[in-house]
Amino acid sequence: MIMQYFRHILTLCSLAFISNNLLSQKLTYSEPDRDEARQINFEIIGQYNNQYLIYKNYRSINYISVYNQEMKLVAKNDLTFMPEKTIEASFVAYPDYAFMFYQFQKKGVVSLMAVKLDANGKNLTEPITIDTTIIGNFSDEKIYSVIASEDKSQIMAFRINTKNERRYQFKTLLFDKELNLKHSTQQLGLNMNDRNDFLTDFDIDNNGNMVFGRGIRVGSNDNITKFFLLLKAANTDSFHTRELVLNNYSLDEVKLKIDNYNNRYLFTGFYYPGRKTVIEGVANAIFDKAADNWVVQNTVPFDAQLREDNRGPNTAKNAFNDFYIHDITIRSDGAFLMNAESNYTTSRGSMTYNRWNMFNPFAPPLGYYSWGGMGWGSPWGLRSPWSYGGNDITRYHAENIIILAFDKNGKMLLTNQVIKSQLDDNNSGMISYQAVNTGAGLHYLYNDQEARNTVLAYQTLTPEGRVIRNPTIKSQTRDYKFMPRFSKQVDRKVVIIPTLYRNSLCFARLEFLK
Repeated sequence: MIMQYFRHILTLCSLAFISNNLLSQKLTYSEPDRDEARQINFEIIGQYNNQYLIYKNYRSINYISVYNQEMKLVAKNDLTFMPEKTIEASFVAYPDYAFMFYQFQKKGVVSLMAVKLDANGKNLTEPITIDTTIIGNFSDEKIYSVIASEDKSQIMAFRINTKNERRYQFKTLLFDKELNLKHSTQQLGLNMNDRNDFLTDFDIDNNGNMVFGRGIRVGSNDNITKFFLLLKAANTDSFHTRELVLNNYSLDEVKLKIDNYNNRYLFTGFYYPGRKTVIEGVANAIFDKAADNWVVQNTVPFDAQLREDNRGPNTAKNAFNDFYIHDITIRSDGAFLMNAESNYTTSRGSMTYNRWNMFNPFAPPLGYYSWGGMGWGSPWGLRSPWSYGGNDITRYHAENIIILAFDKNGKMLLTNQVIKSQLDDNNSGMISYQAVNTGAGLHYLYNDQEARNTVLAYQTLTPEGRVIRNPTIKSQTRDYKFMPRFSKQVDRKVVIIPTLYRNSLCFARLEFLK
């Protein structure tokens, strides 16, 4: 039964049995462009008619590059409608078109705009104004966020005014997939106790309901001692709040994943016994919207063997203090799988380690809450979950990945791990991983060292729960340096990977042939 669950968790489509024959791959590169140096921002939009669309921004220039299956550049569409100083751009992609959202500031007013793009990256419509906000002062921080439901039938744009630290003000705009306005909430207040309160990631379900969590810590570096679910139904102007009572444990970072199959919301994270500082295991809580109640709440401690296998530079007791949950997959029966990676820094400067600062992207700027402010897709402008700033000489480490599988009630089914060790100085763009589900297993892509050269490696989690280490993916030349962490799966067996070639940006098409 356990093995059957595990096979199901891995699969988002029909699974083929993996034999002992290793998967083969094909790598194809785009031509490096000297004008596209490492300072460029980019976003991989997706695949359209066997072509790949990639948005790029360099200073005041915005355009979409169109590549064919051989990664030859077939078009470069200048987005002349965009202003010179664009703060942020994001995309919601559909099979035949995509919506581009961007925001900019002019004379103290920030505007959120949208334009519809065709399969060739050309605008089908003129830009339309979604919303405007008067902020008065100049800032290059984004104030709007745009999120889409899993089936992309719902799109929400929102902003959060934090000028009053005790009471945040939300404005939300809900649209359908053709960008027709369905509901707007102009002013919705949320009481915040103090600056140690924080909000989790935000999401909307396939019915347009907005969901997020609110955590309370005693001090800025303390564990989460109180936690609440907040639900804003699609057509209402109020928050529905349900507390998750924490019995004799406190929480680390909390991740949200919506289970649209069963109309449930999963909140999960590492937990501590009481207010101690040693991670004990995983805490799972599932809220059922129909029942209007928490239907699952449990804690799953890590056993001694798992601790010993993942201790890294720590003691076995502190083995998981450097781990962070990166991605979660939910199956149609409610079972789920999560990946967590060991991320930490060592520094020759004066900076000291602080776990909260390592993963907290939610510290609001002055005036507005900048959630999801993860840059444009560029690893050089990106705020990494474990990235510091400053002038210290910092070494970034990304090590083992633990794989945790649970049934629909949050009971642990299986654990496994991807063994790896990565480091880089003053830049985290080349380390960490990307998980790719081809229907024949879950492949973990990452850079590895082989005879003093950086190569693209991957390990495969099979439907039976085994982890297979595959031969490295050979590059045409040692001058190509991959950034798998920022890659995007655009088809069942195709991944587009941003790549550096002698300090110029290009893109590699990786195809799994079997």
